[in-house]
Amino acid sequence: MSSTRDNTYTNTNKKTFYLSDNVDNESIGKLMWDILYQIREDDEKDEKEKDYKREPIKLYINSYGGSVYDMWGLIDIVLNSKTPIYTYCTGYAMSAAFKIFLAGHKRFCYKHSTFMYHQMSCWRSGKYQDLVEDREEMDWLNKKNEEYVIDRTNLTKDDIKEIREKKKDFYVHSDEAVKYGIVDEVL
Repeated sequence: MSSTRDNTYTNTNKKTFYLSDNVDNESIGKLMWDILYQIREDDEKDEKEKDYKREPIKLYINSYGGSVYDMWGLIDIVLNSKTPIYTYCTGYAMSAAFKIFLAGHKRFCYKHSTFMYHQMSCWRSGKYQDLVEDREEMDWLNKKNEEYVIDRTNLTKDDIKEIREKKKDFYVHSDEAVKYGIVDEVL
């Protein structure tokens, strides 16, 4: 008997979504489905109604992160949405969840919010050639992650390189989040 986690919360009437679990196929799959439904509804109304105004979708995040591949799935939906999607950090957005947060068209946090960025983690085993191929994929993913964070914040290439080389977790609290270009406003 398998059980599914109910770790995302959705209210399509209020265009409000909440991620409060690890970033994985189950949580992000459900969230993507619900957000895509909302975007599709807006697209249909936009086609039918002359002066339809898209109200923003609100995506609240409280997560330590998780899978990079699942993260990219949600990020691409948010970045390409015609409906504005605002992200809100309610506690913490770390690792993959931090990068999802950065996709918001507008980004908000609260006084006690914490963000954390670090280099990607991976565990691999196998034959030599498997590891060579995995290394190429990990290099590509790491490059995409770093370029994305540089593009969506005020962190520089040198900042990101230092974080990677020192293998550190880079914590940012609400008082510094605006300075680093992580949030637009502290609520």
